[in-house]
Amino acid sequence: QSPINLTNLTEVTTNKSALVSLQQRGKGYSVSAVTGTIGAALVANSSIFAMRYDVGAGDLRAYIERIRIQYTTIVAYTVPVTAGRRLGIFRGSGANTAGGASLPTMVKKNSALNPLSEFDVAQGGDVRISTTGALTVTGITFETEPIATMSLVHVGGAGSFYECIFELNANESAPLVLQPGQLMAIRNPQVMDAGGTWQASIRVDWYEENIT
Repeated sequence: QSPINLTNLTEVTTNKSALVSLQQRGKGYSVSAVTGTIGAALVANSSIFAMRYDVGAGDLRAYIERIRIQYTTIVAYTVPVTAGRRLGIFRGSGANTAGGASLPTMVKKNSALNPLSEFDVAQGGDVRISTTGALTVTGITFETEPIATMSLVHVGGAGSFYECIFELNANESAPLVLQPGQLMAIRNPQVMDAGGTWQASIRVDWYEENIT
């Protein structure tokens, strides 16, 4: 009996280009929220948004692929242009944050198939956004270097708006991976100078996948 001949088949276009199908890894989720009006002179290294992955998530990991921050100055800063004024994205580990407004339920990209996210309160996660000032970060250790930085040097006037979209997927670099008990936070590495109040809109997209 002749052996079975196994052949790999590839579908091609009329230009002889291979057709490629991109498939989402894991289960996709997102969260979107807006801070309250943040008061003037926010202390350096304050967290205005934080999401901590369930410490009991086992072999599941969170892969953050996209972070969008929209910033608006409400009341003008005393000095409109200030060197170093910025927000940064940091990874940390330890306890949950406290204060602000809790966001208990994440959005499932596929509501029919996805289980609850390990960021959901019901699963042991914790996601919070500031209302008027800093979140409480007792018992949390942050990495020294930011994952990304959003410069706000030039947006000191009332009504000034700036938006950054940080693409962390494999096409740009690589996802930000959170292990059980780790968190991602948006912080200001430098004090937000006098006079200015502001608001930020934040959106995060990620997927969760079992490593085994």
